Amino acid sequence: MVTIERTKAGARTEDCLRLARGLDEGFNENGLATMAEDLPDQRTVVALDDGDVVGFVSIDECNSNVSELGWFAVADDRQGEGIGTELLAEVYDDRRAAGVELLAVKTLADTVESENYARTRAFYEKEGFRHVETIDPFPGWDPGNPCAIYVKPL
Repeated sequence: MVTIERTKAGARTEDCLRLARGLDEGFNENGLATMAEDLPDQRTVVALDDGDVVGFVSIDECNSNVSELGWFAVADDRQGEGIGTELLAEVYDDRRAAGVELLAVKTLADTVESENYARTRAFYEKEGFRHVETIDPFPGWDPGNPCAIYVKPL
C-alpha cells in the first residue's frame, strides 16, 4: 500500500535521486545534476511503499502567491497506478493551505518528439494544467530542449 508523506527540505534527497537515476526514460545528465543541487533546498512530497520511495514531487516556493513543481518522478514499474495524482493532490492541499493561488511546472515542449514527455504533458493537462508559453532556449536548459511552461490555478 502506498502512503503519501510531506517531508522537510532535503529529508529524502538521496532516495529521490536514486529513483530519478533509475528511470528508463528520465532526466538527462544536466537535469540530474541540477536536481541534486535543488532537492536539498526544496520541500518534497514522497510516495512510499514499504518505506521505499516510489514517487516524489518537490516544491519550489516562488513567492507567496505562486509555487512551482520543481522535480517530479514515479518509478517506471509504478506508473499508471495513480501515484502521481496522489502526489499532486497532497501538493494542492499543502499549497492552498499556504495561500498559494497558482501552481506552475516546466517540462519539455512538444516541438521535440518524445513519447515519454508526451505522456508527461498529457498527465499535466489531465490534472488541469494549461500550457501558457514555450521558451527556447530556456536559461539553464541544454540546447535543443525547449521549455513548455504550464500553470494551474488553485
